[in-house]
Amino acid sequence: MEQLTQWDKALENNPETIGDSLATLNVAKLNKAEKAYYYLLEAAVADKNLKQLKNDSTLLISERYYNSKKDYYALARTQYYLSKYPKEPQNIYKLLKKAESNFEKSSSTNYHILGLIYYRLGQIQHKQDNYSEAKLYYKKSNQIYSELKDSIYMIYSLRQLGRIYSNQKSIDLAKKNFAEALKILDNIDDAQSPQITQLYASILNNQSLLFQKEGDLDSAFIISKKCISIIEKRNIPIKSSFYFVFLKILKLKGEIDSCKYYGIKMKDAVFKENNLFNLVNCYKILSQIEEEQENYKKACEFNLKYNELKDELNSNHEKEVLKELEKKYALAEREKENLRDRNRSLWYFTISLTIALAASIVALYFSWIHRKLKVKNAHLSEEIAKTQWGFALSKELIADNSSAYEKLELLLTKNIKLIPNKVYYEFENSLKAQKEEYSQRLFSALTNIDNNFIEKLQYKFPDLNIDEVMLAYMLRHEWDINDIAQVFRITFEAFKKRKYRLKIKILGADNNKISLEDYLNKM
Repeated sequence: MEQLTQWDKALENNPETIGDSLATLNVAKLNKAEKAYYYLLEAAVADKNLKQLKNDSTLLISERYYNSKKDYYALARTQYYLSKYPKEPQNIYKLLKKAESNFEKSSSTNYHILGLIYYRLGQIQHKQDNYSEAKLYYKKSNQIYSELKDSIYMIYSLRQLGRIYSNQKSIDLAKKNFAEALKILDNIDDAQSPQITQLYASILNNQSLLFQKEGDLDSAFIISKKCISIIEKRNIPIKSSFYFVFLKILKLKGEIDSCKYYGIKMKDAVFKENNLFNLVNCYKILSQIEEEQENYKKACEFNLKYNELKDELNSNHEKEVLKELEKKYALAEREKENLRDRNRSLWYFTISLTIALAASIVALYFSWIHRKLKVKNAHLSEEIAKTQWGFALSKELIADNSSAYEKLELLLTKNIKLIPNKVYYEFENSLKAQKEEYSQRLFSALTNIDNNFIEKLQYKFPDLNIDEVMLAYMLRHEWDINDIAQVFRITFEAFKKRKYRLKIKILGADNNKISLEDYLNKM
C-alpha cells in the first residue's frame, strides 16, 4: 500500500513510468484494499497516457470497495474514470454528479479531481447543446485550475469556453478566451508532446474560424496556415477538420491551385478518420474546384460521390434527430432535478428558522420551475411536430419518386420506334439501375431503425426479397394499412394477397394458430 501511495504521488509527472511499475505487481497476491487502489491507479495511468482500459469491470471492483469503506475521495476518483466508458449521456451525468457529491463529502484538499469532474460535466452538457450549463461547469473547472496553477487544464477549459462564446456569437468573449489560452500555451509549448501540439493546433483552428465569421480572411488565412504548418513540422497526422477550415478560406480568397492541393490532403485525412460529414464536404469542395477549372468530367465524378454520401449522411441524421432531442431534454431535466435536490436541502435547513418565509420561497421557486418547464415543453412539442411533418413529407416524396419512374418508363415505351436501339437499351438499363438504387435506399431508410430484427429475418428466411422484408418490418411495427399501400402503390386487395404470400413463406400453409404479426413481434 505504501508503494502504491508513492506511485500515486508521482503519477502526474511520470504516467508512463508508473504504468511500467504497476505491470510488475502480481495482482492475485494483493488484498482487497490494495487491489482497489491498484485498479484505480491503472485507470488513472491509462487516462494520463490518453488511452482507455478494455472495459470498466476492474473499476467497478474499486467502486464497490470504496463505497463499502466510505472512502469518498477515492470513490469520487473512481467514478470520474468510470464516466469515460461509453454510456448514455444521462448515465454519465448521473455518475459524475455522484462523484461531485462524494468529493464534497470527503475531507480531501486535492481539488484537481473536482476540476476534472466539472470539465467532464461541461463536455456532456456541451454535446447536448445545453450551453448555459456547460459554460457554468467550464468556468468552475477553470477557476480550480487557475488556483492550482495547472496550465494544461486551464487551456482546455478556456478553449471550451471560447467555443461556446463563438457558437453564441459573443465574438469578443470568444477572442479573449482563445487569446488567453494561446498566451499560456506559448509559455509551456513542447514540440515533443503530441498532446500539446494537438491542443495548440485546435485553438488556432478555432481562432481562424472566428476571424472567418467576421469576414477577416487575411487574419484567418495566416492563423490557419500556422496551424497546419506547426503540425507538419512536428510530423503529427493533421485532422481533416483543420484542412476543411483552411480550404474554405483558400476558396473564398480565390486560390484554386492551393485549394486543389489541400483538398487532396483533406481527402486522405478523412479516409483515415472515417469521418462521413467531412468526407461529404471534401467531395463538394473538390467538385466545385474542378468545375471552376473546367474539368467537367472530374467534377461530375466528385459531384456524384458527393450526392451519394450526402444521401447516406441525411439518412443517418433523420433517425437520430428525435433521439438526440429526447436525450437533450432528459439531460436538461436531470440538471433541473439536481438543482431541486440541492435547494430542498437548503429548504430543510431554513424551515426551522421561519416556516412562513420558507413556504414563500418554495412557492416562488416551484412557480419559476413550472414556468421554465412550460416553455421547455412548448419548445419540445414544436420540435416533435416539425419532425412528424418531416416524416409525412418523406412519405410524399416516396410516392412522387415512384410516379416519376413510372412516367419515365411510359415515355420510353411510347417512343420506342423513334429511338435507336442502342440508345433505347442504354436508357432502359440506366432507368432500371436508378430504380434499383432508389429501392435499396428506401429499404435502408425504412428498416435501419430495427437492424437486429432485419438481420434475424434475413438469416432465418434468406429467400425473402427486399419488398417482403420491408412488408414484414411494417407489420412488426404496426404501420397503418393505408401507409403500407401508399409505399408499395398497391390496392387493399393486393396488400392482403402480399401479406398472405409472406405468411406462407414464413409460417407455412398449415400454421393458422398464430398470426403473422405476433410471430414477427416475438422474433
